Amino acid sequence: MLPNFAFRALMLLHYSLLQMPGRPSRQVVRLTRCIDVPGHTAMLVRVMSVCGYRWYPEYTVEEQYRDFNQSQYICTVRVFPDYPGAEKPIHWSYGLGVTVDMAVQDAAYSMLTIMRARHALLQNSEFCYVPASQSGEEGYLSGVYFDSSMEDPLLQSTIEMLDNRDKDAHALRMELYATRARLWTALTQLAPVVQTGYGEMEMLNPVRTHLPAHVDWPAIGGVTPLRGPLLPPVRGPRPHPCPYGSQGSQARVFPDPQVELPGHGGNLYEMFYADA
Repeated sequence: MLPNFAFRALMLLHYSLLQMPGRPSRQVVRLTRCIDVPGHTAMLVRVMSVCGYRWYPEYTVEEQYRDFNQSQYICTVRVFPDYPGAEKPIHWSYGLGVTVDMAVQDAAYSMLTIMRARHALLQNSEFCYVPASQSGEEGYLSGVYFDSSMEDPLLQSTIEMLDNRDKDAHALRMELYATRARLWTALTQLAPVVQTGYGEMEMLNPVRTHLPAHVDWPAIGGVTPLRGPLLPPVRGPRPHPCPYGSQGSQARVFPDPQVELPGHGGNLYEMFYADA
């Protein structure tokens, strides 16, 4: 069975482009642990600390290349077991965005909801109002919310508002990606006409709206791997096939060791036998 939110990624990516042979559809564009980054990433760190995890989560962001300036980003977040050097995560999830920063925050939020569902101790913590995810696509669309009727009347309206805004965000994101898919289809059909001289080439490359600083996603930092080798241009019905070749497996490897979460006391077994 796919992990929580894997269906979400598949659902949003069902309109992915078919890439030309020898031209990978994705390039790794960022490796980060989001240390001291505000937003969902910071709250995930706090939740993981409460639940007793040892290491910062690791985020790998890939660019899904699309012509007509319609590229988007897929982030995979991984949570590892306590022992050092672990290569297989115990939890993982995904995020999607039109920028690197947006995709990372989306993945962090997804992991937050997984943690909320898996750890009963969060029920009686400051994180009790965080939505919990269920398995599969419908779990992402509906979620599990805190029963506001059990709370003090002064908090009930606030809880209901948070739940409603969470549902709004899900609906708006679905609309965003569906609209982008339809836009790409329209641009694909328009391209042959523009290329014959009817219309300006700028029509085929709409520029993304830049958000004001106070509402944009915070910069997530990290390392940007080198892209694959630049490939020669290819003529065909699609004017802008992916211009880069394979990066190699090293592009997915974090260059530095794992980082412990704040307040983690270390592993007593490891400390006792460190000098043995």
